[in-house]
This record gives sequence, C-alpha cells and structure tokens, in this order.
Amino acid sequence: MKLNVPRYLLTGLLVAIGVILALSMGYWNIRPASFTPATDSSSTRPDFYIDNARIQALSKEGKTAYEDGSTHLEQPKLVFYRGEDPKPWLLEADEGLVTENGDRVDLKANVLLQQQLTNQPTRRLSTSALTLFPARDYAETDQDVKIEAARSVTTATGMQLFLNDGRLKLLSTVRGQHEVR
Repeated sequence: MKLNVPRYLLTGLLVAIGVILALSMGYWNIRPASFTPATDSSSTRPDFYIDNARIQALSKEGKTAYEDGSTHLEQPKLVFYRGEDPKPWLLEADEGLVTENGDRVDLKANVLLQQQLTNQPTRRLSTSALTLFPARDYAETDQDVKIEAARSVTTATGMQLFLNDGRLKLLSTVRGQHEVR
C-alpha cells in the first residue's frame, strides 16, 4: 500500500518537526533561571574595591606628564576597630584623599567622627578638616573642633585624637558648655 501524500504537506510536516526539535533543544540548553537577574540581599557589600591604584597621564607626545598613586574619595565612610573595645570609630566626610602608601588619609568638608560606647552616650566630633594616620591609630587637625557628648558641648581650635585608647588632646581656645540636671 502506497500513500500519496502531497509534497507540500510532507515538506510542512518535516519543517514542523525540525522547528519542534530546535525549540526543545534550545529550551534544554538554556535554563529559564538564567533570565532572572541575580539579586544580592547584602547591602553591606562594597560597590568596588581598588588596591594599589596608580593614575598615569600622558602628554600628546606619549610621554608621562604626571603620575598619581593617591586615591581620591567622595563621601568616604570609614570604620575603625581599635584597641580592646569592640565599638568602632565611624568617620565620615564630603571628600578624602588617601596617599600613595596608604599611611595618611586627608579628610575635608563636614568631617564627622563618632563612637558609641557601652552604657555611655555617643561621642560626636565635627571639624572642617582632619588628617588620619591609620597605622598609628592617630588623627589630628588644626581647624576648629566641636565635641558633643551627653549634655555637654566643647569647642576648641586644634585637636589630637588617639583612636586606640580614645584619648583626646585639645590644643587651644577650649570652651565648654555643660548642662546640669
């Protein structure tokens, strides 16, 4: 018995089978999960990390015009865990500059240092500029400083701060205002 199937139906059937085979192979090779973006629920992860960055600008002749190994920061937020106390120092500023060796951080414009100690009110220090030496656990400024703690406000010009043990040395023009209860 011989089937007389029109040629166009046979061709259409073969094309349909080929399309079905191609689609099923494609679905098998491509996982549907790959179409959904991966989400990271951790908001504490840094946006980026740079180690040993060096900027080199070239002149029109292709020779080095200048090199800069420092790192410029916009709105830096630094956390320092120092000494025996697990409570960190939080440092914020509008701008910052980390030197090439990382031994000095210059913070400027709206610099804020704060530390929340156990069973004590938060200590807040604000100034317009601060130089931080991370390896020495030391910070200093020659600018005006405002210190707020509990029910007192102290102002001074110039400060030395030893982050490791929390010692603070005010250099001149020290004035304090304390609220008594």
